[in-house]
Amino acid sequence: MTEKADLITEDWLKSIGFKWHQMDRQPDKHWLLWIGRVMEDSTTCMEDLGIELAPMWFKNHAGEERGDRKWFCWIRSDFAHKYSRFLHVRHIETQRDLIRLFEGLTGKDWAPENHFYGSALPPKMAERERANMQRLDRVIATSVPWRDHEKDRSQGGALPDHLEELEKRKSTEDTT
Repeated sequence: MTEKADLITEDWLKSIGFKWHQMDRQPDKHWLLWIGRVMEDSTTCMEDLGIELAPMWFKNHAGEERGDRKWFCWIRSDFAHKYSRFLHVRHIETQRDLIRLFEGLTGKDWAPENHFYGSALPPKMAERERANMQRLDRVIATSVPWRDHEKDRSQGGALPDHLEELEKRKSTEDTT
């Protein structure tokens, strides 16, 4: 039996550096961690490889959750065209499942203290980022949210999906 403390939760994903995205009409947040940089391969960039999760439990008509607490798990790659962007791995439930997947894909030890801005960084790069975060200009720039979407620091920035959605909206507005 899985301990409740070992289950993947949004709070845990937030605490280990995942960022969330949610497109219009998506019922739940999708949580993403880019892992391309951590492999320290000169041919792999940050967005070449990521792990994306979304909850697979559902709510009934009364808004009550039903089903188990498993998550859909995809490998995401944004260097390819949109029809090969996601590869569903399996359903996962525990933190251990996610950690083992990360270590298997990257060949690196799990180190969430090296996750910044939704990306896993190699130790030397993470150390530089920690030092940069102490600079006065960075402290001032991040001390106050400048826009509404910055109020939740776990929300990710725009993805290619967001640009495609914007273009679709513009094309429907042009025809009306």
